Amino acid sequence: MTRAAPRVSPRVSVVMPIYNGAAFLAESIETVLAQTMADFELILVDDGSTDETARIIAAYAARDRRIVALAKANSGISDTLNQGLAVARADWIARLDSDDLMLPERLERQLAFVEANPDVIAAGSYYEIIDAAGRNRGSRMPLPRTREELAGFLAAREPLSFLHPSMIYRRRAALELGGYEKQTEPAEDVALFARMLATGAPILIQPEILLRYRVHANAVSSRNATRQFMSVCWTYHNFYAARDGKPPLTYEAYMEHIRRRPLGERLALRLRLLSDGLYRRSATALVGGRRASALAYLAAASALRPAKAIRRALRSLTPTGAASSRS
Repeated sequence: MTRAAPRVSPRVSVVMPIYNGAAFLAESIETVLAQTMADFELILVDDGSTDETARIIAAYAARDRRIVALAKANSGISDTLNQGLAVARADWIARLDSDDLMLPERLERQLAFVEANPDVIAAGSYYEIIDAAGRNRGSRMPLPRTREELAGFLAAREPLSFLHPSMIYRRRAALELGGYEKQTEPAEDVALFARMLATGAPILIQPEILLRYRVHANAVSSRNATRQFMSVCWTYHNFYAARDGKPPLTYEAYMEHIRRRPLGERLALRLRLLSDGLYRRSATALVGGRRASALAYLAAASALRPAKAIRRALRSLTPTGAASSRS
């Protein structure tokens, strides 16, 4: 079902892909409709759900003309997002998942940020972590917040990963870069933002908490997490190879490249993977109310990657790292 939208283009298009998201969908939609800035459209794309998702979408679309409802056969996250992009009319796309919640000023504040930084191609924000019941279980303050911090990551040839549902980005840029690519799943967002960075335009983190990010105990299996980690590594191998004038590798060729690397490099990559998994377990334990386990996982992850742990600690001490709702 597709609902006709108003003729005048809104300032921002919120794109929400949904697959069997009925449990939290209404709550998520309500946080969009409650935004302090009303000039938006909300594009709900149902990826062949078999639960009550379609009924919930239809009810909201019938009551608010800013909602555009799309329904399609199940085809995966990249195709679902691309269909949302195809019908979006605003210059800026704001992402949200069907279990996450916007804070009331998110759209207003993000648009103010990108308009104050006209060279930015995309931006994310700080965010709260919540559990299934919506209880606050902590906050995260990712980097880079400044062009200098971004330059530091690029100079160190590090991968950059942005929390997808916190992002706002230029629609035209996403379309010109081919949108989301299925072959890069489950890191399709990382791949898109890497292509954006390759244009030379910055992606920054706005130092304000604007999103409540819901973590489920069983949200990501260890197998999917491993594939996601390796997909990020593959994406940024090709990103930095392109900067060096070298040809890209397919995922299979990249995995073979890794297998042929010296033992020390393979061990370093394995430690990064283990550390990443421990950070995930720490967040899951925190959401589950197991604070001691969360701290233990965090300590182990920090021991494996002390440089990342130091950056996290310094971030919390700097004025721009203050986890406030306003900058």
